[in-house]
Amino acid sequence: MTVAVSAGIEAATTGSVLTLTLNRPEKGNALRQQDCAALMDRIAAADSDAVRAILIRAEGRNFCAGADLVSANAGDTKPRIGHLTRALEAGAHGLISALWNCPVPTVSAVQGKAMGLGLHVAVVCDFTIAATDASFVEPFCKRGFSVDSGGSFLLPRLIGLRRARQMLFRGVPVDAASALEWGLIDEAVEPDSLDTVARALAVELSAGPTFSLGHSKGLLNNPPLAGLDGALSLETRSVEATVRSADFKEGLRAFAERREPDFSGA
Repeated sequence: MTVAVSAGIEAATTGSVLTLTLNRPEKGNALRQQDCAALMDRIAAADSDAVRAILIRAEGRNFCAGADLVSANAGDTKPRIGHLTRALEAGAHGLISALWNCPVPTVSAVQGKAMGLGLHVAVVCDFTIAATDASFVEPFCKRGFSVDSGGSFLLPRLIGLRRARQMLFRGVPVDAASALEWGLIDEAVEPDSLDTVARALAVELSAGPTFSLGHSKGLLNNPPLAGLDGALSLETRSVEATVRSADFKEGLRAFAERREPDFSGA
């Protein structure tokens, strides 16, 4: 069943996959603070709701035109000092952090334009599937303010510093073919196949050993400052936790019985 969790966000759970849909196509699915908060709430609740994978998609021509700056700056009231910091933490920055640290696998399905915050929502997911007509744009240099919502961290990590400069300093748009070549996305598919391919991947991931996948995700996303020795220490803790899981026991049984494992995520 699909439920509207805000005026612009819908949520539906099928099996163990939670689908979050951006649904303000008339505004290019630009995200307001309340939209970000609604998404954060559902992502935070996913673990306790027996959700084992999350799919983020959008209605209409475009995935997301970024943050809704018009709504955020409506009116003549001068904001108090610190207002922007609080707004980012409760909105765009909080959303990106929630997806980065989400304990279950995440997939995004991108069509049309993914700009600014919308681009970052798409690529902060563990897997990004894009339609061949998709384009990725960082508009900050055209608006006169600096990058936010994790772009300065995500882009160099995914595509390297020089390509990140092209996008952030010059606003160079990147089409789906280039995004795939650069490593910004995982796959480019025909527009008619986008939802099917992205959903199939989410279902595949949800059937995996999601408890241990969450530990692997944490190790990949948050490497220690202490280099290899620090990584080995963190890996030891994760192995200690995951070998006690039901999924580990099922994996061993399946191996011994020469069959595919039937993981429960526990």
